Amino acid sequence: MPHCIVEYAKDLETQIDLNELMTTTHFSVFSSGIFEEEDIKTRLIPYELYRTGTNEKPFVHITLRILPGRTEQQKDMLSEVLLHHIAAMFNSDIALSVEIEDINQQSYRKYVV
Repeated sequence: MPHCIVEYAKDLETQIDLNELMTTTHFSVFSSGIFEEEDIKTRLIPYELYRTGTNEKPFVHITLRILPGRTEQQKDMLSEVLLHHIAAMFNSDIALSVEIEDINQQSYRKYVV
């Protein structure tokens, strides 16, 4: 835990290193001090078709799905750390957003095979 899901405009693949985007996301979550690095799972999902408002401005949206128990202050700090580190990767007009969601602990299951 947590699950870091990075959704992004496929157009960005020509502008940035995707491995850097994944690593920056992963490191940012770890650097918050809230999670152990070996518990963080990070994945990227490209979107070929998208629209942001009235144009096709590229975007990166990061969803963190975490188990309940973190304070609102911890979640706020985590959002800010992520936005700060990801924004530093870009020099152009881009829409960046972060959302932190608590996982339903009653229905969540995990098996490591």
